[in-house]
Amino acid sequence: MTNPRHQERQLHWKWIVASIVVGLIFVGASYFIVAPTLHSPEVQVLVMLIGFITMGTIIGYFSPGITIKESTIGGAIVLLIMLILLLLLKTKDIQQTVILDFLLLLMGISFSWIGGWVGEQLQGSTEEEGEHRPKGFQWRWVIIGVIVGFALINFVVFVIGALIVTHIMKTAFIGFVLSLVVTGFIVGLHSPGETIKEPAVAGIIAVLLDWIFIDLIVQLHVPLSYLLTGLIMGFLLTLFGGWLGEKYQESTVKSQKISSQKTE
Repeated sequence: MTNPRHQERQLHWKWIVASIVVGLIFVGASYFIVAPTLHSPEVQVLVMLIGFITMGTIIGYFSPGITIKESTIGGAIVLLIMLILLLLLKTKDIQQTVILDFLLLLMGISFSWIGGWVGEQLQGSTEEEGEHRPKGFQWRWVIIGVIVGFALINFVVFVIGALIVTHIMKTAFIGFVLSLVVTGFIVGLHSPGETIKEPAVAGIIAVLLDWIFIDLIVQLHVPLSYLLTGLIMGFLLTLFGGWLGEKYQESTVKSQKISSQKTE
């Protein structure tokens, strides 16, 4: 069954404007919250890129039609505005050059597109549930889970953590746990068929990517024991979240069937 919301393909300028507004909120707020506390340019760039993913996902999910290109165009405009602001403010952490600005523009466009794609997948999948329940392992939902999980983990750890500096370690751990459960729930709820294994695998990959970023790029050494614990938690927590999502999805489908039977 095709989602009727996906049949409209023309360019919607109002969603480009919405992308710019949402993007400035998430990208701008994330940067200006993190920058005064965490002076790592790698972390500052990461939180901005996560803002682009968040913006694209929100626009892709809530807008009718296929609006990946709207979020992508909006993301490019948002990054241009951010680059101008960074130049005017003369930030010390991110040393702007023509090459760096060009790379940031490419990454902003790419991450906005990725977010838009994730939003479209989340928007359209529930409509297919009654008609098509695919069997077997679905790697598409692993990819979606990795993107959602990685974005959530780093948003909570760096952005929320920067807001609550006095309890940053406790906040980071609680946020890490909740992010994994929420990731599993989102995948389990929106994916057609039984998809509990997929978020569990996604949780492992998301934690591994987060470790690669922190240990190799930011160069904050993470003990191997912490990594192994994180991988185990990533698997179990997203598995639990996926199970919750599946149960909620099943109850929603049942209630819809009961409602339709009563109207008939």
